[in-house]
Amino acid sequence: MADQDELTNQLVRAERFFRNDYHDRGMVKWQGYFLSDHTEDVGKYSKKRAIDQERQDQPEMSQEVISQFLMKAFDQRFPVTIQLRNHTASGLASPFYHGKVMGFQGDNVVLSGNTQSFPMSQILWIN
Repeated sequence: MADQDELTNQLVRAERFFRNDYHDRGMVKWQGYFLSDHTEDVGKYSKKRAIDQERQDQPEMSQEVISQFLMKAFDQRFPVTIQLRNHTASGLASPFYHGKVMGFQGDNVVLSGNTQSFPMSQILWIN
């Protein structure tokens, strides 16, 4: 019975505390969480931007060499890395695209892991 009275007293005290003394800070308590996520995103963006700015065009290869390499990669199923001739709107060199040669659609090359195809005439370099 004493345990029951003590439990009742604790519940009454807790109810009084939440009714009179406790003030929920709402979203303020979450701001530290959002700030850390934002800081992480800014760090990732800054790192990617630095890598993009340092990237240079690889030496240009002839279309014949590129075609032979693509056919060999398709036949032997080994992964390739390609860089396109195009540059971004801000003048940065094209990123590298990685994957296995899955096939050809007309004059386009399809790599695994990419939902797009790449025009063979736009391939600058392949490894």
